[in-house]
Amino acid sequence: MFIIIAFTFPLYAEGEIYYGLFSGGDTLYNSDAFLSTSVVLFEWGAEFYVKYSSLLEMAEQQGKVILDPMYATYSIVFGLRFFWHQYFNLYFDHYCRHLIDRDLNEGKVVFNGEFYQVSNVKTLYHEFSRPFYRFTYGFYPQGIIVDWLNSRPFYRHRFNLVAGIPFKKHFNFGFDFEFTISNDKPAIKYAKVIPWTRVFVSRKNRVIYAFVKYNLVNTGPIRSPEGLFFFGTGFRF
Repeated sequence: MFIIIAFTFPLYAEGEIYYGLFSGGDTLYNSDAFLSTSVVLFEWGAEFYVKYSSLLEMAEQQGKVILDPMYATYSIVFGLRFFWHQYFNLYFDHYCRHLIDRDLNEGKVVFNGEFYQVSNVKTLYHEFSRPFYRFTYGFYPQGIIVDWLNSRPFYRHRFNLVAGIPFKKHFNFGFDFEFTISNDKPAIKYAKVIPWTRVFVSRKNRVIYAFVKYNLVNTGPIRSPEGLFFFGTGFRF
């Protein structure tokens, strides 16, 4: 009796880059720059991948330095993705947020969360050409043994829904919704409601786009740019 184990090693990558500006002249929210890339390492009934991303948060710009970040968030993800009527994504995310070039101790936090996601599209660039949804639940384990894994009391449960629909040939619109329960006692609840629209040009598996988002509701334990527009441009592949 022979057992055949079918491994494939596709080693293909996908990712996103964007840069955006906030409206309103808030001293904490000037602009954001984001970069992420993920690589599928191998397939064995499911895709196993690793992903890296970084977010630079620019506050009020002072001096001669252009795009001087105040905070930087770095993330490394290990996950698997498979298809069963819908696309399911299970992953572990280690990420940390640091102050940049400032003599302050506050603002340094580290998180380790487990995330469970379901979507009707496989990759990010498919979100432009068809109606889509992406629902994610995140859990941040904390207790006597694992306290060191997560800065407290920021997160315990996170529920996130992103959905959109195309109209015309080069436009789509949608919203981001998030509900967060902190690890405070009693727990504090946060919410995000962010409508957005994008204009884009796509070719094969690449998309260049410009976007406008409005932070209609946006409260959180770390960032709360409520009432601000966020607009910019990006590239997905």
